Amino acid sequence: MNIKVLCLAIVYSFVGLSTLKAQEVEDNMRMTKPFKADGISSEWNEPLNEYNTDTKLAFALANDDKNLYIVIESLDPQTTFSVLRGGITLNINTEGKKKTGINLVFPLMERPPMPKDGESPKKELTKMPSEKRGELPHDFTGMNKTIRVSGFKNISDGDLPLENNYGIEAGMTIKPNRDLIYEISIPLAQLQVDPEMKKPLVYNIKINSPEKSNFKREGGAEGGGKPGGRGGMGGGHGGGMGGGGKMAGGMGGGRGGQRPPEGSGNESKSSDFWIKFKLAKA
Repeated sequence: MNIKVLCLAIVYSFVGLSTLKAQEVEDNMRMTKPFKADGISSEWNEPLNEYNTDTKLAFALANDDKNLYIVIESLDPQTTFSVLRGGITLNINTEGKKKTGINLVFPLMERPPMPKDGESPKKELTKMPSEKRGELPHDFTGMNKTIRVSGFKNISDGDLPLENNYGIEAGMTIKPNRDLIYEISIPLAQLQVDPEMKKPLVYNIKINSPEKSNFKREGGAEGGGKPGGRGGMGGGHGGGMGGGGKMAGGMGGGRGGQRPPEGSGNESKSSDFWIKFKLAKA
């Protein structure tokens, strides 16, 4: 059994997990350490304090007076492949509604153009990461140079470089065991919100479907999604942030005592879930 999974099982045995109503509003944690969106989760307590069973993603949300911070972790190889192929769409509704709002898509894999009818595939296509061959990329320089954004009032819809003038930062790493860590930082000013607001922010986190239309023949496109569920993961160690153990009963449940089996599920489908979190005050 993986050491991380064993630790999670121990955490569950000691933390009283209470059943929560679906769509309960929760509170962000307060970020107290300098943050860098680099895919290294040193600013967070591990294990993360939330988990979604449908997408097999662990996650946590935090803020200070200037920025919103989100970390998302994939803890099984198939989910990691799905994220690399389709990317994650983060939808933030600042009106507290379960509707489309501000969208950010990351990572964006720079896929080569699809061959025209009668043409042979280019070498780059045969070098794409293959789940069947058990491959994962080690160099992300050609994969995640940009963040696709839409819905911001002061930022035009389109692709932003990772180094931009709007204060939005994103980063990702993959560990040798194929765990993926994704981090993003968004200025509250760009969201036009502040910690004193009473309404929660409503989020939709979606692993996009790796449709063929994602290849750059006529432009990118993402697949649809299905409602998901989330559970909680208590405890943690290190970092500068606390977090309680929680499990959402009506929305899916939390992680069990072992990693999901490889190859389970349908990789062609997108999956998503909704959550409501209030910004943390000083």
